[in-house]
This record gives sequence, C-alpha cells and structure tokens, in this order.
Amino acid sequence: MILRVSANKPSFRPVEFAPGFNVVWADRTKDSTKKDSRNGLGKSTLIEIIHFCLGSNVRPNQSLRVEALAGWEFTLEMRIGSQRVTVSRSVDHSSFVAVDADTALWPIPPRIRNERPTYDIGDHDYTVNSSDET
Repeated sequence: MILRVSANKPSFRPVEFAPGFNVVWADRTKDSTKKDSRNGLGKSTLIEIIHFCLGSNVRPNQSLRVEALAGWEFTLEMRIGSQRVTVSRSVDHSSFVAVDADTALWPIPPRIRNERPTYDIGDHDYTVNSSDET
C-alpha cells in the first residue's frame, strides 16, 4: 500500500493515502465555470512520480527528467506486507533508487555491486539502507 509521496522541495505538497479506497481528483471551486478544466493540476504527474520512484526507465528530457526539475528528489513511502519501505530517486542521479528497508527477508535479496551500500535488483542500481544498520 502506498502511504505517502513527497519531494525535497517545499513547493511540492506531500500526498498521503489512507487504508482503503483512495481517489485523486482535482476539485472545482464555487467560482469555477464550465470552461474551467481540471487539466494541469498534477494527477498524471503524481502517477509519473510513483512510477519513477519504483524504478521506471525514464529517458533524458522526458517525463520527470527535464531541466526544470534539476535538484529534485522524490520519495515514496509504502507498506509491503507488514514492513514499511521508503524509496527515493533523484532526477539528477536517476540511475539510482535509494531503498530504506530491512531487505533480509525479501524473496529476491539485493546483491552488493561495489563498496558503497549499493545493490543490484534487476536492471537498475539501488542504494539500500537497511533499517537494522541505521
């Protein structure tokens, strides 16, 4: 279950999810007219951020990997089974996904790739911080 989506910039308002059915929509105000649309309010971008945090392959100058988002890092907090897992991914260093979780019981354990706490899971490099080590 996704718990929270956030970013390292104060202009990004974190999105929190509750157990059960969650709906993301753009609300209209009393002053809205039939000509006011719900476009451009971030619904699709929220999905792109979730996909990005989960390791999607994003090419330079597409989606979130654009110059306007230089310096941005997105974080996805979720619950997998009974474990809380936090993943973060920077637009500037998008080949790495930082995973903060106890990975000891994962069905496919990560493998150390070099001296840093970086692990290989599938086609991407992931920096993993075990909850037991911090």
